[in-house]
Amino acid sequence: MDQIDWHLWRSFAAACRAGSLSGAARALGTTQPTVSRQIAQLEAMIGQTLFTRSKSGLVPTAHATALMPIAASMIDQVNTLERLAKSASAAETTTLTITASQITGTMVLPSILAAFLDDHPTTRIALSLTDAVENILERKADVAVRHTEPTQQELWGRKIGTVPIKLYAHRDYVQRHGIPHDLTELSRHRLIASSAHLRRLPELTALGQRPALDCSDDVGLLAALRAGVGIGYCQTPIAQDNPDLVPVLPDYIPASLPFWIVTHRDLRNVLNVRDVMRHVGEGLSAYCRRSL
Repeated sequence: MDQIDWHLWRSFAAACRAGSLSGAARALGTTQPTVSRQIAQLEAMIGQTLFTRSKSGLVPTAHATALMPIAASMIDQVNTLERLAKSASAAETTTLTITASQITGTMVLPSILAAFLDDHPTTRIALSLTDAVENILERKADVAVRHTEPTQQELWGRKIGTVPIKLYAHRDYVQRHGIPHDLTELSRHRLIASSAHLRRLPELTALGQRPALDCSDDVGLLAALRAGVGIGYCQTPIAQDNPDLVPVLPDYIPASLPFWIVTHRDLRNVLNVRDVMRHVGEGLSAYCRRSL
């Protein structure tokens, strides 16, 4: 090989990670034929077959498996170099992508990011609200606010704090139906919950508790709680900002929610990434302390 074509290696790495041409194309923001053509070019350049095709997708050969960690590391370095070069000028507008869950992105981050943008007028924020774990390894996001510790070695994360989740009801619901005094009485009330979440609470499932309103979206659950549909769970600082929400069984804590701020290790020292992580981390820390 006379020279390295990073586009070919990027397609190779994306195909290894995704396990399919279509998945690699989505990760790179390109088309499946383009990825297929670039992998074929790379195979011709090195004189080796890198993938075999199967019904389940692409299967890396032993040679590809050996190359993948080195290629991924070098591509990450190239991405970091490009990002550092683009952010070298303080006057240049930079866009940072932050991903967070829907409830955190709608109820917690906006006020934190408003203050950040006031102090950083040349920075723009692209906020990706999803409960799926965005893959920072593939540069879908620069910074992530997550609720689990990152496990990939290439990622760096810091735990900010933990927020308790408790039960609440709208005061209109309490006026109509009263309030339970123990878990046994709770079973006679309408529960707003996700069935998937409820299965992780044995003390409630043991009572045969089932949601009267079942919703897998936390924003939907909060909307139902505010509408007085029934009794539901909520992060305590969010409930504190809603004076119409009344605590139910205040000594009972069904769950706790940890907050982690995560980025790729190679991005930790990029100026704008470092700034936004520090600011968001401080804002989340203050948010978590409100529960103490």
